Amino acid sequence: MSDLDTRRARRAVRQAARHLAQDAPSLTAASAGALRAGLAARATRLRRAALAAWLTGVPEHVIAVDARVPVRVVHGWITQRHAPEHADNGSG
Repeated sequence: MSDLDTRRARRAVRQAARHLAQDAPSLTAASAGALRAGLAARATRLRRAALAAWLTGVPEHVIAVDARVPVRVVHGWITQRHAPEHADNGSG
């Protein structure tokens, strides 16, 4: 992938992490259902951005810094390799 693809992918990870962090306080003021749905949607966006960044060649430790999560979390997202929206459905 090109450097431009890599920069865009990293920017998408940082934006998704920022939106998750910024929106969490307002979501907690909503109903429990809205909180779960809102956080799930933002977390899914972050996981997808992380996977896309990895597919462009960004190392896991760099994605972890951009996403503000531990490397083991990024590694889990990458190794799951299934649709992110199903990652937290509790069927484990």
